[in-house]
Amino acid sequence: MTNKTSRTAWATTLVSTAVAAGLLTAAPAHAVVGDPAKDGQYAFTAKLDIGTGSSKRSCTGALVDQQWVLTAASCFADDPAQGYHIPAGAPKLKTTVTIGRTDLSGNGGTQMDAIDLAPRGDRDLVMVRLANRVTNVAPVTVGTGAPQQGEELRAAGYGRTADEWAPDLLHTAAFGIGNVSATGIDIDGKTPAGASLCKGDTGAPLFREKNGTFELAAINTASWQGGCFGSDDSEKRTGATGSRVDDVNTWIQQLRLTGRSGEVTNVLTTGKFSGSGRTDVAAVLKDGSLVSFYTGPDGVLQYGRELWGDKTWDGKKQIIAGDFNGDGTTDIMAIGPDGMLKLYRGTDSGKLATGQNAWRDGSWGKMTAVARFRAPGWTRDGLIAQWDDGSLFAYPTGPDGLLTGQRQEMWGDKTWTKRLLATGDFNGDGKDDIAAVSTAGSMDLYTGNAKGSFDKAGRMWNDNTWDTMQFALGGDFDGDGKGDIFARWGRGDLRWYPGDGKGHLGDSRPAWPTSS
Repeated sequence: MTNKTSRTAWATTLVSTAVAAGLLTAAPAHAVVGDPAKDGQYAFTAKLDIGTGSSKRSCTGALVDQQWVLTAASCFADDPAQGYHIPAGAPKLKTTVTIGRTDLSGNGGTQMDAIDLAPRGDRDLVMVRLANRVTNVAPVTVGTGAPQQGEELRAAGYGRTADEWAPDLLHTAAFGIGNVSATGIDIDGKTPAGASLCKGDTGAPLFREKNGTFELAAINTASWQGGCFGSDDSEKRTGATGSRVDDVNTWIQQLRLTGRSGEVTNVLTTGKFSGSGRTDVAAVLKDGSLVSFYTGPDGVLQYGRELWGDKTWDGKKQIIAGDFNGDGTTDIMAIGPDGMLKLYRGTDSGKLATGQNAWRDGSWGKMTAVARFRAPGWTRDGLIAQWDDGSLFAYPTGPDGLLTGQRQEMWGDKTWTKRLLATGDFNGDGKDDIAAVSTAGSMDLYTGNAKGSFDKAGRMWNDNTWDTMQFALGGDFDGDGKGDIFARWGRGDLRWYPGDGKGHLGDSRPAWPTSS
């Protein structure tokens, strides 16, 4: 091929060459032409062995979730040279995935089977679901910023090197970005000299590296393989192509959620965790971890991030999100099994700070319902709580986010025996209201008034079918300025009820993504 060949023809030849590179007839191939990675470095890099015997092929990938690896779809095609369109579902060939094993001759990291494929369709990408969760390796963050021409990315892979067919070590090199298209990028070797992507590197992560953090920008899909072991000595080109991931981040995060929605307990809250302006969800999972789920413009959830560094939240009775210290960052109040109320302040890192007692005793165990609330005149979020004796009180917070020790009676008698409470501005007047599910199953609206109490305004729903709801949460989940409700039916599915801004709810829609 001459230098005058068009980019279309150039790319077609490059892709077919690179994908065929994943096919093995002897020992599996293992690394980038570059430097060996240090022990444990870039542990999110995965090695995929697809098929057995003489039909075995190997690729590289990136762990983007504890149960998902992102790689090139062409790795799973019947004839990789013909393209990347593959069916969703279980892999046709047995696929073994090794993660966190920088030295393949060792036994570190994790190895397990792949059980499901979710191809992107519009580019050479596939999400590979693992049989179990990886608990000893941190997934790489999927970037949202578009790659820029001239930007440097690092690649890590298990393909051939310049002088080894099957080295045992993960190798890495730096590449510079050339052309950027709507779905892909072109890259060329930068450092060390002669850096190239080789057979077995299809699917390798191309990522940004800054101050010890990593952000995935693309997945390698093809290369010229100049300088690779077994390549034609006359081939000097070290360029490669990759599929962008920044503009499909939502797709990736929704797939991550399909693997975790069944782990969500009934200890949930709503708050603004993503910075989008829409209300998101935070939940304690069955393993005790605390995770946020972001809402899209359509109100459908996607995976957000972990809010806590370990899995010690399984004992919490209830969590409530709000900006309790007025700094613009979402915090969480949590009621423990001992009835103690603790404040976990939000931080710029996205994780919560260490908990601090927010009340003097364990009386919060007597509350039958608690929600975020801001009364007229308050500059910070506080709490509203229904006591076991039927009384309803609001609790303001101080500049430190802790409750001040004062409380304000919000109803004139002790008739508050609601099953569920949710707060938000449901009638559009700028004041917090209460959406309350009665013991009879009705969903009733109590509008906030200028006196600092509530007026019963009527029903938000036209029948008494809310008696089986496990919880109800308030917020503006689609960002239209109207208060909505998230609710979970007794059968376990989470539904989104859009508000009309006049105190009524529209027909529900699924809150979990339907893709798999």
